[in-house]
Order: sequence, then C-alpha cells, then structure tokens
Amino acid sequence: MAKIPGEDVVIRSVESALEGKAADIARCPNCGSDQVDSYCAACGQRAGDLHTSVGHFIRDAMDGLFSFDSRVWRTLIALVFRPGLLTVEYWQGRRARYVAPLRLYLFVSFFTFLLLALFARGNVVDMTGEDRDAPVRITLTESEIAEEDAGWFVDRVLRPIMEDTEGFEALFVRRLPWMFFALVPLFAVLLRLLYRRRELFYVPHLVFALHFHAAAFLVFVAGRAGALLWEPVSSFAFLAILVALFLSLRRSFNEGWFRTVVKEAVLLLVHGLAITMATLVLMISTSLSL
Repeated sequence: MAKIPGEDVVIRSVESALEGKAADIARCPNCGSDQVDSYCAACGQRAGDLHTSVGHFIRDAMDGLFSFDSRVWRTLIALVFRPGLLTVEYWQGRRARYVAPLRLYLFVSFFTFLLLALFARGNVVDMTGEDRDAPVRITLTESEIAEEDAGWFVDRVLRPIMEDTEGFEALFVRRLPWMFFALVPLFAVLLRLLYRRRELFYVPHLVFALHFHAAAFLVFVAGRAGALLWEPVSSFAFLAILVALFLSLRRSFNEGWFRTVVKEAVLLLVHGLAITMATLVLMISTSLSL
C-alpha cells in the first residue's frame, strides 16, 4: 500500500514522543555508550523518560511534526517566490533546512495529479476544440469518423476513446505522473548540453530539473484553481512558469539575460516537443489498454 506523503514523519514524531521526555542519563540503555546527550551518539536512541505527563507527550509529538512543517513551508515558499534559490542552496551544500529535491518533486507531483484526477473529470479529453489546456484534444465527431477511411489509428485509438471517454480519462491521468517523471531526466540532459561550460556534471542539472518541475506543478495547480473563478488566471499561470524558468536559469547559472532567453527558448522548444510526443505515445498506449 502506498504511503501518504508525510505519514512517515507523523509516525516518527509520535514514536519520538512515545520514547518519553528527554532525561539526563549516564549511559545509553540500548548500547551502553556513555556519549549520551538528548540522543545517544553511538546508536541514535533518544534519552527518554517514560514518566511524563500526557501534555508533555502531546507537545513532543507536535514539536516533531511542526519542525517538519516549517521545513516544508520554507522549501515551498522559496520554490515559488524565489526561483532558483533552492537549487543554488543545494549546490552549495545548505541542504538540511530544505526538503530534498526528489522527495519534494514526488510530494508536489502526488498532490498535483491527485487534484487533477479528482477535479479534472471531463477536462482531460477535449471533444469540442475549446479547452486548450486539455492534454488530449479530439475534435472529430462519431459521424465524421464514420465518413473517414477506417484505418488502424481511427479504429484502435480514436474510436475506443470516444466510446469510453471516462475510462480513458481515468487510466490516462493515472499514468500521466509517470510520463512527466520520465521526462525530468531528459530536461536535465538538455540543461547539461546547454550549460556544459557552467556545470560539467549531470546530477546538479537533475537537481535543477526536479526543482523547476515541482515549482511548475504548484503554479499549474494554482492556475487551474484560479481559473474556476476567472478564466484568464490559467494564462497568467503559464506566463508565471516562463518567468520562473528564466529567473531560475539566471540565478543558477549566472549568465546574461539575452543568453538566458535564448537557452530558455531552446529548452522550451525541445522539451515541449518531447512532452507532445510522450503524450501521444501515452494516449495510444492508454487507448490500446481499454
């Protein structure tokens, strides 16, 4: 069974509280080491005293939980409002105060696609040609398909989608996170090619890619939510993603604005084509699975 994000943190916080309040002890009861402060330096066990009040137990559990929350909020605020800062901080070794890049990406993408699955019913496949944000757009009607020569693509891909749109949407959205997760390393490869003189190794570029995609997911969700009240918000969200990428590239690689704009355009063009091709492959594979 998949874990709920943050579930392990809640468990660790409660387990820490169950170990009791911090106590002054000479030796660790677990390993016998005499290097004991709040925690044993040898085995890591907490120096806890179980003779404590319920109030103290609750405070200990909340301390662990909210210290995690502060790290999450610090990370999310930097991710959205200070593009590129998390990447630079991670490159320079200041990592303990933030959520790790891969965990951050998984955490954000989980909620992004969960919300998409819950609230985007009917917005994944566009049958009218009016929803430009829909991942799959099919504007042909059944009668128009019937008038065409029945080829493999029509019979095996388009027709199943139109006959079972709801089933297609559910399966497509379920597979969509894996598609984007597979494209993140490709984005890092493009960065490596464009900025090989600035950063030779691949992993720093992968860190950038994880941070940027996490930020893009957050802005995307905010845009989709805002569009429920005012449609142009989704367009502003797309523009915000472009600006965030520009600022992230500038802060991380420290190049001039013109070179940054050119490299951003190349990134968006190649990555956009990759997303389009991957979406088509996902659409075909999902339709064949119906």
